[in-house]
Amino acid sequence: MGFVARELSRISVSLDRLKESDAKYQELYAAQQALSWAIEPNGFKSPYDLIMGTQEGSKDCPATHYPAPSSDICGHFAPR
Repeated sequence: MGFVARELSRISVSLDRLKESDAKYQELYAAQQALSWAIEPNGFKSPYDLIMGTQEGSKDCPATHYPAPSSDICGHFAPR
C-alpha cells in the first residue's frame, strides 16, 4: 500500500468518527478529496474547484447562484 493510500485510509477512519458539522471533518474531507483527485483526476473535483465551489463543467463560474441576465452563458455572475 502506497503512502497516499495509507493517508486516505487514516482520513477515512477519522471521517467516520467525526460529525459533518465539525471543522476538522471539513478539513479532512478536503484533504481526502485532494488526495483522491491526485490519484484519479477524472473521478474527483480538483482541490481548487472543491474549495472555491466551482460547478462541474463551469471552471470560470462560481457555484453561488445569483439572478443571471439572459446573456450570461454560465448562468451565474458575481454580485456587484
